[in-house]
Amino acid sequence: MQDTIRTIQHELDTLLNEGRALLTGAIQGSHGDHPLTFIPKQATYQSWYAKALRVIRQLYPELADDFQAQYRALLSLQRTTSTPPWYRKALRVMFAWTRQRVHVATDDTWDGQYAKQVAADASRRHTCMGMTITSDGRMMTSVHLMLLTRLSEQLRMLNSVRAGLGYVLADLQSTLYGEVSDHIMATAYKLFHRGQRRTAVTLAGVVLELHLAKVATKYGVHIRHTSPNLTTLNAALKRGGMYDVEVWRLIQRLGATWHACVYDSAAEPPVDDLTGFLHGVRLVRTRVC
Repeated sequence: MQDTIRTIQHELDTLLNEGRALLTGAIQGSHGDHPLTFIPKQATYQSWYAKALRVIRQLYPELADDFQAQYRALLSLQRTTSTPPWYRKALRVMFAWTRQRVHVATDDTWDGQYAKQVAADASRRHTCMGMTITSDGRMMTSVHLMLLTRLSEQLRMLNSVRAGLGYVLADLQSTLYGEVSDHIMATAYKLFHRGQRRTAVTLAGVVLELHLAKVATKYGVHIRHTSPNLTTLNAALKRGGMYDVEVWRLIQRLGATWHACVYDSAAEPPVDDLTGFLHGVRLVRTRVC
């Protein structure tokens, strides 16, 4: 499990580095008054997006719609028209003048709450004619700014997948185990109704033993034996407070029936005992999890 996590983390780190390189290029690149050549039209971005979306769909499917929404927003962006140089100069002058007025407005003679509101309004981005000037005085096209915002959001989602990888794989492992165990139990019931009762109980007993081992691992219950069987697992889980004496006794009875089917070939256990065994395994899987 740990090796699998490390391998996937390495692949995600590589994917995140590719996305950060795209973001860095988008921040630094420009063509005159236009933003960087539209990223979604580049093969590099398309390749990265396809790989990242596949990972998110597999590991965090609930984020897939939001991830695709950012992509669709990028596709809908249009390149802005060139703004005249005089407009950019005027915007910078007006912005600097506004900041100076805000500084004066913060004098103690002003009402405190009003001064704070003026300062907050001035610190926001100013957008007009397709140009945006940020609070630190930097100017960029609105399309360029939107492009950076959308790509940054995609990177944030991918990074959250990387951060929660251990939990995701644990859920996947648990889901896979449950599906396989359900399939084995269904097969056991079919064998039982066809008269192959010993085989059915043997299969169900394997599911029970694996289930108790999974619960012990999940809650960190110490197992004294290196190769625990149903009896030692039952004792360890009871000692660890996973269930009460009633469940412990039920598993003890199930273990005795399972042992009789597997190792005692002299006599066929009663049908009621075998039927009760299958129902008991289903009950333990429901109550102990």
